[in-house]
Amino acid sequence: MSELFVVRNAHVFAPEDLGVRDILCAGGRIVALEPELDVGTLTVPALDADGRRVVPGMVDGHVHIIGGGGGEGYDSRIPELWAGELAAAGITTVVAPPGLDMVTKNLEGLLAKTYALENEGLSAYMMVGGFQRPFRTVTGSLRRDIYTIKKIIGVKIALGETRASRFRKRELVELAARLHWLSGFTGKACLLHAHLGEAEHPAAQLVHTMRTSGVPPHRFQATHCNFTPDTMQAAEEVARHGGYVDFNPILTPEFGHPWAVSVVPAILRSLAAGIDDRLVTMTTDGNASVPMLLADGTRGAYEKSLNWLWRAVVDLVREGVALPRALSFVTVNPARALGLESRKGHIRVGADADLVVIGSDMAIEHVIARGRHLVDGGRPAIMSLYEPGRHSVAIG
Repeated sequence: MSELFVVRNAHVFAPEDLGVRDILCAGGRIVALEPELDVGTLTVPALDADGRRVVPGMVDGHVHIIGGGGGEGYDSRIPELWAGELAAAGITTVVAPPGLDMVTKNLEGLLAKTYALENEGLSAYMMVGGFQRPFRTVTGSLRRDIYTIKKIIGVKIALGETRASRFRKRELVELAARLHWLSGFTGKACLLHAHLGEAEHPAAQLVHTMRTSGVPPHRFQATHCNFTPDTMQAAEEVARHGGYVDFNPILTPEFGHPWAVSVVPAILRSLAAGIDDRLVTMTTDGNASVPMLLADGTRGAYEKSLNWLWRAVVDLVREGVALPRALSFVTVNPARALGLESRKGHIRVGADADLVVIGSDMAIEHVIARGRHLVDGGRPAIMSLYEPGRHSVAIG
């Protein structure tokens, strides 16, 4: 697809329903959004959506692009994700936190992967921090990381997690204050992204920090909120104080999490409890080495779970949630939480041309990211250099 192109006859959900519009894109951005757009005498390549729904590319704010595994022995190390498989899932923006393996999956490798995905057409960012302390950074300093590396937009920590280091209350307050200070200087979100574990009252320290630090609540996000009944309750408390709460489709009893609440009932329950829609996000936690359990109870292949994000949106709609509301959990809300809302999460003039064309059966048919046609007819049109299926080489 060329630098200048138009998507015709698109039923636009931006995520709000705008009706049928034409979307003119140039230089990777949306430059016009009008019914029956007149381009004059210009010859402009066109993709005819033929009345199909066109939605913003999804923003996955927690996905392990270099693999998050390693917690079950050397043979549990997980390979990297590929641009083609992310795009095929309708994901056009990724934010990668450190995973459990911080030895062979280091931050330098994570940073390099964000640049690779960016070169291949996606938008990619990362977080520093992780499960263990002292804090892992790229430059040796959190301040230098945030100041000097554009890709680094937040910090991941783990609370109430048996595999993680512990924080003293004062330390967490100081970390939040430091991130807030850095946000003012850099314009980044500097999000404090907290993985909630299986301990009782897993978000107690996070809520204490929100209440006592004076840092605005939108600087905080709790993730894995559907991991256990305790994390579900913690999500309500975090949201009551104005923090973002994140739910993961991969957290189910079928995938080794016996106390998990599946993502659709978890979100429906949270909304019924009065959680503000604007604070709810969904992320894949993709490629985190979640194993599939075989019939005999042994562990089989792992599940990347990338396509589960769009599936969760579809399932929410089937449960009676309006499409714009369901879309907000994977588009505008995570974009706002991550400080990317000026370019991501919306279909509007000035935003990046991140578009997903949906068929009548709710299947993903086309994906455009920053103006590049990455998925055509449901199949990747661009792949990473060494992505399986791109090359076939005969030897001998």
